[in-house]
Amino acid sequence: MNPSVFLTLLLLLASPVLAADGPALYKEYCARCHGDSGRANNWRGYLYFARNFSDGDWQRARSDTQLLDSINKGPRIMPAYANQLTETEKEALIAVMRSFGPRTTPP
Repeated sequence: MNPSVFLTLLLLLASPVLAADGPALYKEYCARCHGDSGRANNWRGYLYFARNFSDGDWQRARSDTQLLDSINKGPRIMPAYANQLTETEKEALIAVMRSFGPRTTPP
């Protein structure tokens, strides 16, 4: 087999396994309302009552499973992303959301 064909096939097969770019996904899907800092301190965040991801109490009160459910179903006015994002992309978004506040195990 031609080495360039082999390399192309290998890259095509490996691409789904590559990690998702959480910050880029956050910027594309979330920052408009939740802000670049995750604090929802922009006009859309105020208008839509978006969650402030930097709030430690909010972070502690929610498990990753609950955050995944919110991404999938879209609470309140937020759109649902169940069919738009892969599980890897959703996990990457949860990691970004967690990065805005202290990480502790919820009760």
